[in-house]
Amino acid sequence: MGLKKGTKLRTTFIKYIISLGIFIIVLIMVNYYLFSVVSFGVYPANYSEKIIQNNFEKLKNTPKVTMDLLTPMCSFGVYSNDGHYLYGNFSDKDKKVKWENYRQGTRSTGYIISIEREEGILIINYPLTMQYKSEKLRRVLPNAEITIVFLFFLELIAIIILWSNRFAKKINSELKSLLLATEKIEEQDLDFNIGASNIKEIDMVLQGIDKMKSSLKTALEEQWIIEQQRQEQISALAHDVKTPLTVVKGNVGLLAETDMTKEQKTYCHYIEESSGQMEKYIQNLLAITKKEVAHENSNEIICIINILNFLKEQGMALGKTKNIDIISKMNIEENLYIKGHKNELHRALMNIIANAVDFSPNNSIITINSVVDNSQLIIQVIDQGEGFSEKMLKYGKEQLSMGNESRTKNGHYGLGLYIADTIIKKHNGELILSNSVNGGGKVIVKIPLLYK
Repeated sequence: MGLKKGTKLRTTFIKYIISLGIFIIVLIMVNYYLFSVVSFGVYPANYSEKIIQNNFEKLKNTPKVTMDLLTPMCSFGVYSNDGHYLYGNFSDKDKKVKWENYRQGTRSTGYIISIEREEGILIINYPLTMQYKSEKLRRVLPNAEITIVFLFFLELIAIIILWSNRFAKKINSELKSLLLATEKIEEQDLDFNIGASNIKEIDMVLQGIDKMKSSLKTALEEQWIIEQQRQEQISALAHDVKTPLTVVKGNVGLLAETDMTKEQKTYCHYIEESSGQMEKYIQNLLAITKKEVAHENSNEIICIINILNFLKEQGMALGKTKNIDIISKMNIEENLYIKGHKNELHRALMNIIANAVDFSPNNSIITINSVVDNSQLIIQVIDQGEGFSEKMLKYGKEQLSMGNESRTKNGHYGLGLYIADTIIKKHNGELILSNSVNGGGKVIVKIPLLYK
């Protein structure tokens, strides 16, 4: 996508400011024309003064002054030369005040003009501010100028809001292509055309997103090919493992038909059970690589005693490889249950036992303590190895976590405790790593009980 010629964002903003300024100037001119030139609904500030000047001779010589010669905003009083109030429309309070103001040459409110007549003095009080033509409005809002200024600010705010909304809509319309592109990428839909924008900066961002989209699409396609190859390799390897495993199972079956000692029969039994477990794991692995994993029943009601007996039996078989004694201490009633996936739980607990066996010295002891406390099944696996390092206590349950480099020499890749922790969490439980008082490693499993 080539870079399209467009307007810079700065230029667009300057245009907005200039156009807004023009609108404000027009608004000022319109208001001035309506209220000053046309006198739209108001009298000019000097209206009363002009009327008085125009009628000056009449006000001086007329036998009796009336409001016909003045404006409705004026008030007046006619006094004798010695200050006696003769007639007018001053209030009782203002009669004396206006005369004193006239005599002293001062004013209290408004503007005062005095006209000497044959029979006395005419004092007129008038405003020098804009006044409404409507008498009702003059009573409610005496100062029209403040109202006009307030009205102007309301108009100004309205114009700023409306023009800003117009500017925002313009920017939003330019951003639509950008937002659409990010939504498509978020949905992992990379087969779309990047739009264009009339704003140069946004168009540059769209160009960058287009390049990123192309690179991401190429990377995902490569990753998909690698993943397909990996799945095919795992599937082929798992399928190949089935052949020697079948041979092992067949030979164990044939061996069981021969005369053997009791100890030899026990060993054959261990081999047969472990082979069965391996076969199930391989079947699951094949199903995963083909994306045909059947969701096994994860709501099984599992008898705790059966789980612990299985753990003891398999642990003893595994311990014999290093002449390690497995001591199982159970303080569990027979009618207690948990809910979950039996095979996965077997796998998780055996990973913990296998981890203990691998890092225990030959001819040592592994203790499995099982109790029920606070509505939880608690299983403790304690070995006599070197214990967990500070790093393992903190990161031991993470994938590919290893206490030290030497652990990889025995085929350990930091998956056992990670897998166990993942499965136990699925059962709403908790796996805790610690060290025993004697220095060996201690793994604690807590799983909530099921109350039937």
